Amino acid sequence: MAFARSSSRPIRVGNALENKENARPWDGDHRDEYASESERVAAKLARKESLNIKLALRPDRQELINRNILLVQSEHERQESWEAIGARLIRRLSMRPTAEELVERNILKSQSPAEEKKQKEEKKRYLLRKLSFRPTVDELKEKKIIRFSDYIEVTQAHDYDRRADKPWTRLTPRDKAAIRRELNEFKSSEMAVHEESKHLTRSLPAAATACERARPQASTMVRQTVAALRL
Repeated sequence: MAFARSSSRPIRVGNALENKENARPWDGDHRDEYASESERVAAKLARKESLNIKLALRPDRQELINRNILLVQSEHERQESWEAIGARLIRRLSMRPTAEELVERNILKSQSPAEEKKQKEEKKRYLLRKLSFRPTVDELKEKKIIRFSDYIEVTQAHDYDRRADKPWTRLTPRDKAAIRRELNEFKSSEMAVHEESKHLTRSLPAAATACERARPQASTMVRQTVAALRL
């Protein structure tokens, strides 16, 4: 009795199975979308319009040159430009300050923050100690280190409205005569007005008193005071 001989070789199937990797995609929907002639023309016009918009928005030649996308220099010119920039940078680096100069300008810190804080505290204690031993104003005046006019002592004072008081309205004839006599005695011992300063003084009025005519050198302030006292 004869048996059929079995074989381990695989059985090849021609086109029975679908090759999913190399198979062309099904374009049934695409064909259905552009089935009519009008739809195909409309799609073509839309693509053309989109392309025109993109072409209109693209940058011009000068903008591409400015953005270093389009190169207009030759290789030799670019090499010369790079060398000039390098020489300028080297010159600029040679002019930069040294570390010692930066420390003197307080730009480069040579101390840590803790050391700086400690140094500030020491300076503060030293200054407070100096201030605690400084002399008083009276001692400085006695030693003639400061003059009397160099120091002004301010005291608390009350504000008084003297505009409504008008004390000159309460002067008696005797008070007015005493004031007038004092002013005349003061002006009698005063020097005459210099020739170059006469244009700064006011001329005497026509209706001047005998006392004022005898003293033509009286200043404007004195005349105004006398006129106010005669009211």
